This record gives sequence, C-alpha cells and structure tokens, in this order.
Amino acid sequence: MIKIFRKTIEGQKRGRRIGFPTLNFNLKKGDKIKRGVWLVKLKAEGKSYFGAANVGRAKTFGDKEEKIEVHLFTKPAGDIKKTEIYFLRYLRKTKKFKTIEELKKQIKKDIKKGKSFLMSDVAPDVARHVARP
Repeated sequence: MIKIFRKTIEGQKRGRRIGFPTLNFNLKKGDKIKRGVWLVKLKAEGKSYFGAANVGRAKTFGDKEEKIEVHLFTKPAGDIKKTEIYFLRYLRKTKKFKTIEELKKQIKKDIKKGKSFLMSDVAPDVARHVARP
C-alpha cells in the first residue's frame, strides 16, 4: 500500500460543476504512484474517508499538469486542509472521454466499483463509512 501526506490545493471546480466535487493535491516528481484511477482512503483530523482518485492528467479536459483529484464517497465534517492518502486498490487506467456525459458515466462506475470492493472485501467497520452502491 502506498501512503503520502499532502496539503490540499485549489482546483478549477470542474468536478463540482459536473456533480463530483474533488479535493485536489499536488503530484510530486518522486511519487511512485501508478497513473490512473484508485480506491483511496484519506485520514484527516482523526477521521477516515474513502473515495475514488484520479492520479495524473485530466485527459478529457486537456490538462498538461499532473495532480491527484479525490472524490469522497461521504461528505467530510469540515474542510480538509492536509491529509494522509492511502492508495488501496488500482481500478483502471486514465482515458480521454469524448464527452462530459461519458466521463460522468465512468466516474459513477468507478465509484460503484470502489464501494463494492469496500463492502465485500474489508472489515465490517469500514462499511459504515460507505453508502451502499
């Protein structure tokens, strides 16, 4: 399992506009994280949150800069400024979608896949942090 510590950075609010708000983090050159979509766990201020993360470029939007964007499965209690990010399971490679609607459909599939994994393969105490897919 890969674990990193990061402070949140300001994003472009694209995820929020399409219905999937994200926390954004810098991706450093030394980070040895496979580019793609991951199931992640964030630990911040004594609380844990699970989500789906895109690591790398947002190809659909033509981004050149690599970063980490995390959509949490549950809304955090407050603003998350810094966190530990645990990369739990690689879900798929990143790809460029022809339309925003195609991207949204894939994000929904990624979320469902991540939640299903949590509900079936990990300790029951984790399941309480995840709404059923």
